[in-house]
Amino acid sequence: MKTGAYLCGGIMHPPMKAIIIGAGIGGLTTAIALQQQGIDYDIYEAAPECRAVGAGIMLGGNAMTVYERLGVGEAIRRVSIFPENIFVSNYKGKVLQQVSNAYIRQRYGQGAHLLHRATLQQELLQAAQQPVRWGKRFERLEHHPHGVVAYFEDGSTATADLLIGADGIRSTVREKYVAPATYRYSGQTCWRAIIPMTLTPEEQKNATEVWGNGNGLRASYMQVDGDRVYFWFTKKMPAGQAFTGEAAIAFMKKELAHFSERTQEVVAAITPDMLLHADLYDFKPIDAWYKDKVVLLGDACHATTPNLGQGASQAIEDALMLARCLKQEKTITDAFKKYQDSRMARVHKVVGMSWRLAQVTNWKGALATGLRDMIVRMIPHRITQQQMEFLYHLKW
Repeated sequence: MKTGAYLCGGIMHPPMKAIIIGAGIGGLTTAIALQQQGIDYDIYEAAPECRAVGAGIMLGGNAMTVYERLGVGEAIRRVSIFPENIFVSNYKGKVLQQVSNAYIRQRYGQGAHLLHRATLQQELLQAAQQPVRWGKRFERLEHHPHGVVAYFEDGSTATADLLIGADGIRSTVREKYVAPATYRYSGQTCWRAIIPMTLTPEEQKNATEVWGNGNGLRASYMQVDGDRVYFWFTKKMPAGQAFTGEAAIAFMKKELAHFSERTQEVVAAITPDMLLHADLYDFKPIDAWYKDKVVLLGDACHATTPNLGQGASQAIEDALMLARCLKQEKTITDAFKKYQDSRMARVHKVVGMSWRLAQVTNWKGALATGLRDMIVRMIPHRITQQQMEFLYHLKW
């Protein structure tokens, strides 16, 4: 870790140190990006220890491009699955949209990869040169002439030049020190599970999201490593509905009765202890990602519904951009401004696209869902190409 002053644009900068709040994907990627730029940091995480939590994740080609630049791309590719194609189909088996992941990799250098979130977290933990300080729940912050002092619930403190809030959609850092958010419920709840099973080679080549007969009904299953499958299911319903694991499985079986036999076989392999349940929220875009010496990153400043597979990918992009700006700009304020100006329009567009897609899948009734399927199926090729260019071609 570089500890002396560093040269930037012909100007000698004093050593800089950052406090990172949150050791999720965004926070850990930020740590790796900062160390690449010679910037010191400490990571603080509220969880008492590192646990293998979460389900599966699809890293977009843009995220993989960032990881390649950070030197961890090869390690992530070794522990993930590369699907050749990504499909959206309806429950009757009709393909509504097909994206060639192999083509994306050929055109943009990297394609999407599937893996367990805990596997990704372990790879990032190994790449980070500073250990995570577990069991540190952020409580409050004080600004001082020399920087910031963070206070934690256990009575400990930390001092640095700046603080990065990578503490998720319910960010304490954002709510207290930058800009409070207005949460939006997508109308859908979601169950996820990691199932110990191995799909056929043909199934592993294709990641398919299947849409039901409206009301937010969707399901998907895909291999994330050699012997585990990631399954997810969404349904439109009021927020806050309580289900036991047994009741959730019975509900999914009933809702998916018209889906393929293979989907029903996958659901039959789920046990209650495998299930993770969450209502799907984002929040209205906020117009400030920083204030004083505090800056936000990832879900803390632009939470998005999981409909484009871009939530984590955009946090990963944030991490690289923020680290570069901190290295290149003369002051922390200049760095924060450049970071925000470089990222905000792109991320707001992704959040909006994902939100609209969720609302389309909420349509109900045979006429509406038939129209939905027709619209998705008839999206012009040039529009699909424009979307791929927007998402996967990083021009910085």
